[in-house]
Amino acid sequence: MHGYDFNSRAVYLARLSEEYSGDLANFDCGDPVMNEFLCTQAMDEQEKGMNHTILLYYYGELAAFCSICADSIRLAKSEKETENVPYEVVPAIKIARLGRSTKHKGLGLGRFLIDYVKDIADDLTTSTLGIRFLTLDSYPDRVEYYRNLGFLENEAYKRRTETVSMRADIFDEE
Repeated sequence: MHGYDFNSRAVYLARLSEEYSGDLANFDCGDPVMNEFLCTQAMDEQEKGMNHTILLYYYGELAAFCSICADSIRLAKSEKETENVPYEVVPAIKIARLGRSTKHKGLGLGRFLIDYVKDIADDLTTSTLGIRFLTLDSYPDRVEYYRNLGFLENEAYKRRTETVSMRADIFDEE
């Protein structure tokens, strides 16, 4: 991975575990709901097989995290044709939660984690199972951020009000 506004050699990625639990209480992404998820729910959900949470450390400090899980999305007829897929329901990996500390804003750590998850999806598709899309539910004020990273709004889920369902094709070349 390259082209980030930070020293990628100072990044350490770890799977959420008890070993890192002491770092969670000091993490602040500016969203109390996301902070609460990381501190109180992420480990429990991971242990129940509901997600996998990746912690990103930058110069030894917890700077970002993302939780991923299996997903599938329903495509509208026009999207199915545009994406050139034979099925209405398509396999995906979902970025269920993504948070970056307020202290590390503007470095590209969120983009780094999204690229990392795309690499995971690519590895799985190459070796183990089919995955076509990366999905996420965006807060409305973050939609443009995700659009700039290659995500599209899902037409089949337009009726939502609190979040916007989005997808990125892992087969798209950047």
